[in-house]
Amino acid sequence: MMNWIGMENTTNHDADSYSPEARAEERCQLAADIEKFLKAGGAVDEIPHGERADPPKKPENNYGRGSI
Repeated sequence: MMNWIGMENTTNHDADSYSPEARAEERCQLAADIEKFLKAGGAVDEIPHGERADPPKKPENNYGRGSI
């Protein structure tokens, strides 16, 4: 399984992980991880709404073009 930066302490979610206290702890940890990332020289880029890395392609119609 691949570990993402700051995700080394994640566990399986259960009912207790959705409590307000648990969410507050996760928000605090997330804020600390973001601060650590930014202090280490990381940057956050805002991507304009609707921008895609790969634009949609026109569908191909290959029906009946192959050999039998």
